[in-house]
This record gives sequence, structure tokens and C-alpha cells, in this order.
Amino acid sequence: MEVPFARSFKALAIILPALAAGVVNAGAEDLPAVPEIAAKLPPLVKEAGVLRIAMPDQGKPFAYKVGSELKGMDVDLANAMAATLGLKPQVTLIPFASALTGLQANKFDISFGEFYITSERMKAADFITSWQTYATFLVRKDSKFTPEKVPDVCGKSVAAMTGSVDLAALEKAKSSCAAAPIKVEAFPTSSAAVLALVSGRVDAVRADIGVASDMMKANPGIDRSGRLGGGVCAIAVARNDNSKQMLEASKAALDHLIKTGDYTKILEKNDTGYGAITEATIYAQGSNPPVYKEE
Repeated sequence: MEVPFARSFKALAIILPALAAGVVNAGAEDLPAVPEIAAKLPPLVKEAGVLRIAMPDQGKPFAYKVGSELKGMDVDLANAMAATLGLKPQVTLIPFASALTGLQANKFDISFGEFYITSERMKAADFITSWQTYATFLVRKDSKFTPEKVPDVCGKSVAAMTGSVDLAALEKAKSSCAAAPIKVEAFPTSSAAVLALVSGRVDAVRADIGVASDMMKANPGIDRSGRLGGGVCAIAVARNDNSKQMLEASKAALDHLIKTGDYTKILEKNDTGYGAITEATIYAQGSNPPVYKEE
């Protein structure tokens, strides 16, 4: 078990170089701390007064930068959660694929990122549901290509974000095609994958419907096609000596925001209200992951 000074020293050692590398200090939402919820926090986290948050660089509507300011649904939820817990949010923008390894390395307490909860991911972290969604294909309008299901992209080149459930689904499905396999392409961000689509380097992009909707607004020449899978997605929590209390405090904070209506306001602000949940659920070590819709 770490002593408070050790955690504070380690946090400082992480924060100082990270600031030079582009850490974004997100200001807390103008919400009051809730003492009975803050009391659920692990003592080391409460004493440090900082919630170390990994923020995967997924783009709109989840996390994106406007100048030096970080915006999006995940950013707003992170700030609101930290405020409810009486903590200062320390938000670090990172590649999606680095989120779980960052938790395992004790760089962060929690990570946003709309994680689908899988058995493989549950080996690395615990989870709290925070939203729900489904995936779709993005295609160029001038291509006349309108895939509805995975078999429709057999023999085509399809891109997705590195580390995402969309990439995993494509990798799993690519050899199931009878005629020709799917040519799967991985990109560090969804926007990079869409750039490959627009430039004609890939035939389609598989992405979350929220990301797809915003990409369509920014790129009038693309459209979405099909509805794939779907279900709850989650915030990841570092699995360590603090896990049980961190999970309970985070769930209590989310449920409080849902009850007060602040959760709904955040989703409506970011045009993600279609994915609202009514209560957060914990998936800790030993839990069975949720069942997702078949594609």
C-alpha cells in the first residue's frame, strides 16, 4: 500500500513531464461537491485532491481540442464527476490504445473512452457503465457503396481506430468472408481513418455512431450506412488497492449526476442524448461482461 506522500510524489513526477507533452487541465464544472459521495473515495485519492483522468483522443463528440481548450461529452462528464467528488480534474489527452496500459502503470485513476466491456479488457481494469451506443459504416456518397452488415464489406478495405472495439470486430470478421477477406486498416484516430476514406485510400470506416455523426457534419461528401452491434459502454477504473472504493465513489457520482439531470444536460449539449443510461453499473474483476447485440 502506498503512503500519501509517495502517491503525491509519483503524481507530481507524472504531471510535470506530461504538462510539457500537452496535458490539458480541464476546469471543473460549476457543480458543488457532495460530501457523502466524496466520503466513498479511497483515502489516498481524497487526500491528494486530484482525480487523474485519461482522456482518449477520439474526436467529436467525445474529446477534441479547440485551440488549447479540450471539449466534448467525456470532458464535460469528467469535470462534473470530479466536481461531485470534491476533486480537481487532471485530464491527459492520450491515444485510445494507451488508455488501459496507462491505468495499469498507475498513471491514471480512471479513463474515459466509451469502452465496450470485454473479457480481455477486464483482465486489465474494472469498469462502470456511463453511456450506450452502436457502430456504423462511413462511406463516400459518390461511391454508391451502402454496406448494412459485416458480410457486405468482404473484399473491401475498411478502417477503424487503433485499439477500438470496431477494429477488433473487423479483425475477427475478416477471415469469415467466403470470397475475399476484409482488408482491415488501423489508424490512431477516427479523424485519420476518415481522411483515408475521403482520399480514397479505404472503402469504408467503421466507427461509433456519435463519431460518425460528427464526421459527417465536417465532411459533406460522406454518409453512414448500417447499424452494427451496440450496447453499454463504460469508464475504466485502475485495478489496484483503491479499486473497490474508487468504483463505488465513481458510480455514486455518476448516479448523482443522472438523478439531478446534469448528466442529461451534458449529453444534450454534445448531441449524444440518444445514448443516455438511467443508472451506472459496476463490472469488477470476476464479473461476467455484458452481452452485446449480434451484428
